[in-house]
Amino acid sequence: MDGYIRRFSYDGTLEGFLCTALRILRVRTMPDEIIPDYLAEITDERCTAVRTNAAEAEYLYSLIGRRGSAEVQQMVTDFFLTCVPDKEKLLFEMIYRALRDGGSVAEDYSSEVMRRVHEAIRDLYREAQSLLVNIEFFRGPEASCAVIDPHNSVLPLIRKPLLKRMDLDDLIIFDKRHLLMLGRKGESEMLSDIRRISLTMPDTGEEAYDVLWPTVREGKLEIRFAGGAIPGRRRDYDPLWSTAC
Repeated sequence: MDGYIRRFSYDGTLEGFLCTALRILRVRTMPDEIIPDYLAEITDERCTAVRTNAAEAEYLYSLIGRRGSAEVQQMVTDFFLTCVPDKEKLLFEMIYRALRDGGSVAEDYSSEVMRRVHEAIRDLYREAQSLLVNIEFFRGPEASCAVIDPHNSVLPLIRKPLLKRMDLDDLIIFDKRHLLMLGRKGESEMLSDIRRISLTMPDTGEEAYDVLWPTVREGKLEIRFAGGAIPGRRRDYDPLWSTAC
């Protein structure tokens, strides 16, 4: 098999990653590299670009639950939100082990792969909890806005409690590191990847109000759940404390 076939790119979503993992399993190879397509565009290595298919992603996710466990499924969604080096390769290896060995991999603290997975998930939840109580909002005339810069992609984890805050009316929270935006406008809620929109990315809540709020108010952004969503499942990302602490 040619070397470039062992390098794969996906669209940056969990669904896209699961489709890529399924493709790799079907061609029976171990990947040299799995990267989001926005990084593949700047590499000089040839990549096999895998198209996202909701049914394929749901199939693999369900298979992980059947051959592994619900806990392994949760670890997949959680670990995808972390930003450890070689995240995709580690996640693929965890999935491969779960399909081969079953749900016992969730309690495996002896292997280097699972040790890094457990540590990364603990750090993810700790950062999410810390950030949740320390977000500072700029309160504009029409909405409250905040900009965050977390190490991990924590917005999907803290989405639910933030959107339930009754002391705030309409709001947006922009993660400038991962280019995700959480928003609430009236009864509508959104979590969007805004990497590809042509806007100056804000650094403060006041700038977010000036730059991003008009696009939300006028409904110009595609409403898309980014990060850890699974097709056909509405996941609330409540903390799974048995693996997070």
